[in-house]
Amino acid sequence: MKVITIEDEAYKRLVRKIERIYSYVEKRAEKETVTPPDPREIRVSNDEAAELLEVSTRTLQRLRSNGEITYSIQGGRTWYTLDEIQRVMSGRLVASKYRQEADLLRAHQDYQKRNKPARTKKNNNPK
Repeated sequence: MKVITIEDEAYKRLVRKIERIYSYVEKRAEKETVTPPDPREIRVSNDEAAELLEVSTRTLQRLRSNGEITYSIQGGRTWYTLDEIQRVMSGRLVASKYRQEADLLRAHQDYQKRNKPARTKKNNNPK
């Protein structure tokens, strides 16, 4: 085995650099740590709910009329929470391929990406 020696000052500089790198990596890890969203706070549109539940919008209307699913109406549009969609699936009111909350959240995020309106240069600042 070879022994390598360095001067005291060079060693201290090396240690400071390593500490700066460690600090940088630690800060990046903190920024990237994201808390999973609460399904009770995520609202989905009628069309998205139909897609997640794999039913028609008419079936959703029937579930609403029968009081089997809770919803809210704002701005003339019908909204559901992901928590309610999950309850309907777990209650076996509607069969679905999304068995776990994580799968449902991922499907919601995929839907949002697919149906995100394209921004034009004139519309950079949405109201």
